[in-house]
Amino acid sequence: MRILTTLALIFATGSVAAQPNSLLAESSLTEAEAILAAQPDKSPNDQFTYGAVLFLRGIEKSLQFRWQHNMAIKDFDLPVLRLPVPPNPDAQPFSPELITVLFANLRDDMAVSQAALEAVSGEVSVKIDLMTLWFDINMNGVQDEGEGLIEFGINTTMSPRQARDMLAQTNPALTVQFDTADVAWLNAYTHLLSGLSELVIAFDPTEAITKVLSSNQAMMALRGNTSAPNILDALIGGNAGGFGGWVDQFAMVYGALNQQPIAENTRAAHGHFLAMIEQNKVFWAAVATETDNTLEWIPNATQTAALGFTLPEGAAEAWQAILGDAEQMLRGELLVSYWRIAPAGGVNIQKLFENPPAVDIVDWFQGAGLLPYLERGPTLSARNFRQFERMLLGDTLLFALLFN
Repeated sequence: MRILTTLALIFATGSVAAQPNSLLAESSLTEAEAILAAQPDKSPNDQFTYGAVLFLRGIEKSLQFRWQHNMAIKDFDLPVLRLPVPPNPDAQPFSPELITVLFANLRDDMAVSQAALEAVSGEVSVKIDLMTLWFDINMNGVQDEGEGLIEFGINTTMSPRQARDMLAQTNPALTVQFDTADVAWLNAYTHLLSGLSELVIAFDPTEAITKVLSSNQAMMALRGNTSAPNILDALIGGNAGGFGGWVDQFAMVYGALNQQPIAENTRAAHGHFLAMIEQNKVFWAAVATETDNTLEWIPNATQTAALGFTLPEGAAEAWQAILGDAEQMLRGELLVSYWRIAPAGGVNIQKLFENPPAVDIVDWFQGAGLLPYLERGPTLSARNFRQFERMLLGDTLLFALLFN
């Protein structure tokens, strides 16, 4: 299963209610957020729960925003944008700048969640039944079919037949106990989503989307189609049997990348990615010291995962080696090998983030566009990632997403 189910699998209440899961089991995320925000003198459990609810609300708000505008976009493998939303029969008009607005809102929501999580002070132990969590995608205040978090995650990541089989096998309760280490795990995910959002904002696609949609309308008029064109055709792949949609999507993405990005946002993204790695270090160090074995989210070598998966021996250490490689790459200490100067050196990724150029595919492949970022020096090796792949026996992506 791909991990929206793990991105958002977090969170019940702390001391707000007598039973740990009662607040979210009986309330929408909006209601839970308001109750937790109003609570004074939050315990560590309450504070973690508040940060987790804010994280989930950020995801929910992005889905609601897309539902409001019928942004049922296909094949854009970006956070929240690739997730399915139901059709809205009374949608507001779509306009090209809404993609950037969506990610600016997501970035801001993640910042609020980060602040709440960083305010956690003390030991955390929060049990949650994942089956009680849901997204109010159509904003009607009640849980409809397909809005349960587990159901939504399964339907998002599996074929209809696989989803039916999985849902039939799902236990009535899926309880996990989130511990102090998991505060850093969730914080790392907020930084990941923040960094990706900053990159979308840096390469603002509004002009590229506008160009493609307006040119499509002009060409449809020349073709003699008198019906009003759907301006989302290019985004959802509905033109010319899907091929036209693919071409238009490529033009939008390339048009966005092949412009001068906003350095302020790429630098912010760089900071978030480094913060994500730092939070991961905190998480793995804390997990290694745990001595209990109670409904564990991600276990250490002596624990058992509440969700039933088994980590191969050495997987945690192998993943931390990958994180170390990534940190050195982001800091420019390891270069990304480039074919024209390999094995002598490669691209300094830190410099790309600090002073970003337009992404011109021809110039980048030929080398002229990357020349200011090329250096001699040690290059990143795939050795640690290949070792991780061998350990996970085909489940590499699943555990990479889970581990963050």
